[in-house]
Amino acid sequence: MISGIAGYLKSTDKNIEIIGCQPENSAVMYESIKAGKIVEMESKPTLSDASAGGIEKGTITLDICKKYVDNFILVTEEEIKEGIKLFIEKHNLLIEGTAALPAASYLKTIEKFKNKNVVLILSGARISLDQLKEILT
Repeated sequence: MISGIAGYLKSTDKNIEIIGCQPENSAVMYESIKAGKIVEMESKPTLSDASAGGIEKGTITLDICKKYVDNFILVTEEEIKEGIKLFIEKHNLLIEGTAALPAASYLKTIEKFKNKNVVLILSGARISLDQLKEILT
């Protein structure tokens, strides 16, 4: 998702800062960009299951992210849980772990964004009742 958003936004304004968010337990894109090639690595379990896993060989996603994503923020499972809880408690909105990545990343680095316009894209609300119970207890 970030490659499409970043490519479009940078084509409209090259000064927009695009920041990717990934779980520490599955930071494949982050590590691949650092290495300059697709990195094969084992992902640990994460609440952000939609963003977990590898990058398909031959995909254009890595090149687009290398070109347009300015930075990445990695978040822990606990930070993802806090992002989910924040949206339930403050906004009465249920989001899944992947959707909580931007919220968790923002909370982790909130001072960096002081006095800036920030847009968080929260996409997805599929979370199991068992996961939700664990997060809220």
